Amino acid sequence: MIYAHTYPGTDTDGIARVEGCGPVTETWVRDHLGPQARFTIRPVLDLAGQAPVDCYQIPQRHRQAVHLITPADTFPYSTSLHPDQIDHTVPYTHGPDAIGAGQSRVGNYGPLSTPHHRLKTHGRWRVKQPFPGIHLWRDPHGTHYLVDHTGTRALTRAA
Repeated sequence: MIYAHTYPGTDTDGIARVEGCGPVTETWVRDHLGPQARFTIRPVLDLAGQAPVDCYQIPQRHRQAVHLITPADTFPYSTSLHPDQIDHTVPYTHGPDAIGAGQSRVGNYGPLSTPHHRLKTHGRWRVKQPFPGIHLWRDPHGTHYLVDHTGTRALTRAA
């Protein structure tokens, strides 16, 4: 699937961003992709389709939204643009001790590669997601990192 981010409603030939290609004009998208491929234009996010669900399996509509919000691995300083999995930031709880409906939601997912998922799950790395796409990590030594669409910033240093 190819995502072409465009900004409709402008009178001039606007700029679009094609993932893996970079910025191009909307005319380029029409002229080069139009004759070669069938495509569907959809809103970036269907807000009605983002309702939380109470199941461990992540719905495809949530996966698509997470990819659009956070297309890269959320582990600090990761360079992976193709993470292996979407992981629950706060682990999903099965059974009667579940914290309530809607554990699976866009604000509780983060893309991770397998080694980074193992560090989060079995290591002493911790992560919180105060807002969708904003990940706050703490390493085993107490250093905090903010990971968002601009990259990673170390926030504190261990004493």
